[in-house]
Amino acid sequence: MVFIPIAMQTPRILNSHVFLMLLSGVLLALPWYESLPSYTIFFALVPLFISYYRLVELKKDYWTIIGYVYLAFFTWNLLATWWIYNATVVGSLLAVVLTSMLMTLVFSIYHFIHIKTSKTIGAFAFITFWLAWEQFFHNSEITWPWLTLGNSLGNHPMVIQWYEYTGVLGGSLWILIVNFFIISQITALREKVYGRIAWFFADVLLFFTIPFALSLYIYFNQGDKGEPIKVLIVQPNIDPYNEKFSGLTNEQQMDIMLNLAEQHIDSSISYVVCPETAIDDRIWEHQLAENHCIKRIKEFVDRHPHTSWVTGLVSLRLYEPGEPISYTARRLPSDQNYFYDRYNSAVQVDTTFSLPVYHKSKLVVGVEMMPYPQYLRFLDKLSIDLGGITGSLGTQPNRGVFRSSDNRFGVGPIICYESVFGEYVSGYVANGANLLFVITNDGWWGDTPGYRQHLSFSRIRAIEMRRSIARSANTGISALINQRGDIVDSLGWWKRGAIKGTIYANNKTSYYARHGDYIGNISAFMALLSLAYAISQYLMNRKKSQL
Repeated sequence: MVFIPIAMQTPRILNSHVFLMLLSGVLLALPWYESLPSYTIFFALVPLFISYYRLVELKKDYWTIIGYVYLAFFTWNLLATWWIYNATVVGSLLAVVLTSMLMTLVFSIYHFIHIKTSKTIGAFAFITFWLAWEQFFHNSEITWPWLTLGNSLGNHPMVIQWYEYTGVLGGSLWILIVNFFIISQITALREKVYGRIAWFFADVLLFFTIPFALSLYIYFNQGDKGEPIKVLIVQPNIDPYNEKFSGLTNEQQMDIMLNLAEQHIDSSISYVVCPETAIDDRIWEHQLAENHCIKRIKEFVDRHPHTSWVTGLVSLRLYEPGEPISYTARRLPSDQNYFYDRYNSAVQVDTTFSLPVYHKSKLVVGVEMMPYPQYLRFLDKLSIDLGGITGSLGTQPNRGVFRSSDNRFGVGPIICYESVFGEYVSGYVANGANLLFVITNDGWWGDTPGYRQHLSFSRIRAIEMRRSIARSANTGISALINQRGDIVDSLGWWKRGAIKGTIYANNKTSYYARHGDYIGNISAFMALLSLAYAISQYLMNRKKSQL
C-alpha cells in the first residue's frame, strides 16, 4: 500500500513541465564538469522540446511557454558557470540571468517560426538561429561564448578532430542535429508513425557515428608536424587575492619566477613562458627597457642566450599631444593635457632587447571593459575590481606575433579569455604564428570547474589550428598540449613549479584557420531566410482571414 501513491504520482512527475525543463538544464550542464558524462549533450534538448510541444498542443500562452523555457536555460547557466561568484557575485548573477535571457530570446524567435510554419521548418530555424547567436556571442562587444555547445566536447579530443575543418561551431551543429533527430523519432513514436521511427533511428545513427568515426580516423593518423622546440613553462602560484596585487612586491614575485626558471633551465630550452600579468608594474611602454623587472629578465636571457622569455604584464601607453586617442583613453592625472591607455599585455624579452608588446584585445565584460565605450563611457565606474587597474582597457586591431631572432618561430601570445575564441585565435596563425602560448591567471575562480573548463578550450584551439600550445597558468593548470589536443604534460591546481617539454612549430594552416566561422555566417543568412518565410506566411494568413 505504501508504494501505490508513489506509483500513481510517477506519471505526473514525468509529465511535469517543470521537471522536464529542469532535466534539460541538468543534461546541458553535465558536460561542463570534467568528471561527468559529456554524451548527455546529444539528447539534452529532448526533454525541453517534449515539454514545449505539449505546451503548444495545450495552447498555452506565449509567456507561460517562455517562462518554462527560461527555467531550462537558467538551470544550465547556473549549474555550468556558478563558479564565477568566487570572483564577483554581481558578475555571476548577470552572466547567468542575462545569458539565459538571450538564449530564451533565440527560442522565442523559433517559437514564432514554428507556430507560423511547421515543425520541420521550425527545427531548421532553431538550429540556424542558435548557431547565428553563438556566432554573435563570439564577435559582439558583449561576449560570453563560454557555453557554446561545441565547447562541451573539449575534454574529448578523439571525438572532435574534424574541428580543424569546422571549428567549434561544427560541434554545435552536430549536437543540434542529433538532438533534433531524436526529438523527431520520439514525435513519430507519439504519433504512431512507425515507418518514420525506423527512418529517424537510422538518421540518428548516421549523423552520430559518421563524425565520430571520422574523428577517430583523423586522430590515429594525426601526428605533431613541424620543427621540435623545447619550452619551459613557469607556474608561480601566487594568490591573486592576497599576494598578487597587495601581499608581495613585484620584486618578490619576480624572484619566484626567476628562481623556478633557473632551477629547470638547460641549453635546450628556447622559450620560458610565464602567466598573465606576471609583471604588475604598470610600465610605461616608452620606458619598458628601463623597468627593473624587464632588466632582470634581460640578465637571465643574457646568461642563457638561446632562450626567449614571454610573459604577461600590465602596461601603459602615453599619447603624444595631437595624436588620435582611443575611446578607452583617459586623462593623465598629473597633466590633463595628456591621455593614456592601459593594457593587459604580453612581452617577449630576448638578447636583441627589441621588446615587442601585444595587447589583449578580447576583454572580459564588466572587469576589463564595458561594452561600446564610445557611447557608454560612464559605465566604467561600475567595472569590477579584481586587482590592477579597473575600467575599460585598451586593445589593438591585429593579432601580434612574437618572432624569434632567427625568424624561424612565430609565437601567438594568447592572453586568458582570448583562448575561448577560435576565429580570433586564427588571426595569430594568419600573421605567421607556428606556436601558440596561452598565458592566464585562473586563480580568481578558486578550486572550481572554471579553470578546468578554461583548459579544455585550449585543447579545442590546438585542434582547430593544428598548433602545439604551451599554457602557463598562474595557479594552474599549466600544460603542454599537442596538435591533436592531448595534454602531454601538466602541473595541477595550486602548485608552484615548472614544466619542461617539447612542442612543434607547424607552418601548415588548417582549413578552419583560413576560413574562420563560416558555419556561423551561413547560419545567420539561413536564419534570416527562415524568419522572412515565417513572416510572409503570417502576413498571408492574416490577409486571408480578413477577406
